[in-house]
Amino acid sequence: MNDSGILQGRTKGKSTLRVASNDPYSAELTAEQIGIIADIAEKFGSGSVHVTARQTIEIPDIELTSINEIKKLIKNSGLYTGSSGKYIRNVMACSRWCLYNASPLSDLAAQLNRKYQGSELPGKTLISLSGCDFSCTRSRTSDIGVIARTKIKITDKKCKQCSLCVKAPLCCQMDAITITDEGAEIDTERCVRCGFCTKICRPGTIAIDSNSYDIFLGGKGGVKPREADFFKNVKSEDELV
Repeated sequence: MNDSGILQGRTKGKSTLRVASNDPYSAELTAEQIGIIADIAEKFGSGSVHVTARQTIEIPDIELTSINEIKKLIKNSGLYTGSSGKYIRNVMACSRWCLYNASPLSDLAAQLNRKYQGSELPGKTLISLSGCDFSCTRSRTSDIGVIARTKIKITDKKCKQCSLCVKAPLCCQMDAITITDEGAEIDTERCVRCGFCTKICRPGTIAIDSNSYDIFLGGKGGVKPREADFFKNVKSEDELV
């Protein structure tokens, strides 16, 4: 991968340095890494940074003569410079702490980063992982997108009709759940398999049956956006990788 992470700046003689993390991974930085980035911005830049749409960090107003010294500072920190050019970019994933995650995908993103990031291709390739159908990482407008799915089931545990699953703010976003005298009922046509209801059902009436992943291909953002096509559903992370 021949990518220095140096971008042409708007100010003459200045550049913008793009930095990302391989450990933990691009969207998660340790306190130590944040401190290193802050020190670089203060010493070599304008004292500010920008978080990009693809979860990397840009440090503006850097003198080109400072690049080698900066690279020495970030060596062995889990940070690296780069994220532009014709190769697989850093793999994006949504937050592992989000309640809506059908399956947290941060660790999978880190695994894919280590395996594929920097592989040279005819053009830049974007991979985005979403933990649920809200698709906060724009999985449907990436070259390769993944959305985690959770098939749910009604168990033999009696519904207490607490209505948490049908009343805001924790209700089903798709109105796929109805509470009747007999208990909870699921409209499978409306359900998008996000699995959020299993996290708020206190008696365990609604539970996880199985997890899987939908793969989408051919999405694109930019001035001519295109929604990706559904490719296939796989049942495990091993099959996905």
